[in-house]
Amino acid sequence: MAVTENVLRAGVSVKLNAGTNPSGGMKVVGVSLGKVLSDAPAYKLMSIADSLSPVLSLPAVRVERTVVTRLEDE
Repeated sequence: MAVTENVLRAGVSVKLNAGTNPSGGMKVVGVSLGKVLSDAPAYKLMSIADSLSPVLSLPAVRVERTVVTRLEDE
């Protein structure tokens, strides 16, 4: 059975260090950006975090890509 996969949306989330939680772990908050090309090269996604850093009040700790697809039987 053939199946098609179509990209519905893609985005990038820059995770920021928001301090320490009561148990001593890092508290993480995210800044999201949608309408990102699903096949964008990783180095370009990392440059988003680098570009945003000067205007964010918290330091970036990681970058995550999310791609949502729909699978359908043909």
